[in-house]
Amino acid sequence: MVFLTHHLPWPARSGGRVREAQLLQRLSTRFDIEVVAVSKVSDFDSRHIEDATRYGVRARIFATQAMEQDHVVPLIRRHSAPAARDYLTYRLRQPAMVVHVEGHYLLGLVPEQVRPAVLLVEHNIESALFEQRAAQCPTPAERATLLREGARTRCDELTAWRRVRIVGAVTQEDADAISAVVPDADVRCLPNGADHLGTESSPPDTAFRESAQLLFIANLGYEPNLRAARLLLAEIFPQILRRCPDATLAIVGSDPPAWLVKAGHREPRVTVTGWVPNVAPWLDAAHVVVCPLTVGGGVKVKVLEALARGCAVVATPIALQGLRHLPPGAVMECADTPAVAEACARLLACPQERGQQRARAVQAARHLPSWDLAADVLANTWSELADTVASATEPA
Repeated sequence: MVFLTHHLPWPARSGGRVREAQLLQRLSTRFDIEVVAVSKVSDFDSRHIEDATRYGVRARIFATQAMEQDHVVPLIRRHSAPAARDYLTYRLRQPAMVVHVEGHYLLGLVPEQVRPAVLLVEHNIESALFEQRAAQCPTPAERATLLREGARTRCDELTAWRRVRIVGAVTQEDADAISAVVPDADVRCLPNGADHLGTESSPPDTAFRESAQLLFIANLGYEPNLRAARLLLAEIFPQILRRCPDATLAIVGSDPPAWLVKAGHREPRVTVTGWVPNVAPWLDAAHVVVCPLTVGGGVKVKVLEALARGCAVVATPIALQGLRHLPPGAVMECADTPAVAEACARLLACPQERGQQRARAVQAARHLPSWDLAADVLANTWSELADTVASATEPA
């Protein structure tokens, strides 16, 4: 089994890495897995190859080489890696080799003749993200550019979905959307788990409690999360402070840009941590976890983590994709910025309401799948694909 992705899953510094790490750690005892990572941070990932080895996974890291061709969509340009393509051509020369590809923009690295043996997993429908950004863009020229790139991305997605054996999505909503436009595709929902943080409470820590009454956790190297952080600082938190002048905000996650770090230094009520090895203490200390995403797809690991720890969560509809099966009221859903600020302020000011919301989160967490269940679903898909490919390559 070759697992093609755009980063080494370890250390698990983002939702995408968490998903891959949790699944691969479980499946390495059942399958012979080689991770091929086409990485924009290859030096960093190369230093952590031993993390993969610890879980019985072989790994090869290839640095991306950005393409200059304007006719190629940005995602594919950013993930060009001729060395990886050459290696995969060599590695996949054997018949009946099953390939798992994380994202349609990596499919071009896989030899054409192998693509009927591919499971292609989409964490998001990337063309939809372009459309969401365009809808919020005030500049006509930039809006037109985003719509154009979205249309080109959709063409690439459709081509990829039609050429592989199985398409996977992490939410049923995305699976249904893919099936609607490619009815003949074999589309599966391959869920995320939510139990990687455990349930044991962290010891109380005054520093956490004082800095993280309001908490936003995200990979800040990802543009939709950074957009949400900017909205939180510029609009939502100032509105909350008018209601709750003693409120504090912690923004926790890897790769915060310089402007965000400086904002944390300027405002004494804001803490910007960068990456932390364990988010559980921050979740346990938070009064309210907020997820004000305006662009996004798939399921948000940050919301799963918060619910699994029994946190009171305030989120936008975008942040709740893939979670519509949860009991009503598990998350306080807010359609716009003023509503997010109002809900956060109300929970901060009212311990009784906050406790009721936490109780709803605890109840909702019982409906979330475990990583063992998610691994079983993926293992069954891999085994089915392997059987299909083996049958197709047997001599008549």
